[in-house]
Amino acid sequence: MNCPRCKTVLKADKIKDFKARFEVDYCASCGGTWFDKNELSQIEHVIEPTLLEIRKVPTKTKQQEPLCCPCCNNLQYLQKAEHPRDKKVIIDYCPSCKGIWLDKGELAAIQKENWLITIGKIFKWLVGED
Repeated sequence: MNCPRCKTVLKADKIKDFKARFEVDYCASCGGTWFDKNELSQIEHVIEPTLLEIRKVPTKTKQQEPLCCPCCNNLQYLQKAEHPRDKKVIIDYCPSCKGIWLDKGELAAIQKENWLITIGKIFKWLVGED
């Protein structure tokens, strides 16, 4: 498979989480990652609280560039959607094979959360609010 962003050959990379272990396809040139169907859902729920949340995601213009699915032999255009946890992250997904492309920095942006937000969520959970 080739990178949908820069057309470089994707390399296998292992994701190791305390609950999940699987292989993704990674672009050594631009830093993007291809997740096959249901792979991203296994790790996107992991939250890393941080004191200062600095996002390093591509510009909105770059994120809106049309990309073709590397899994469907570039015959299918990837659709765009805002990630529900971070509106600055535009994920690219294939309506056919259900794979997801994340540009460099987007997974980290999804998983990082400011400490104050995390503490607020814990407080709401403790007092029983949703």
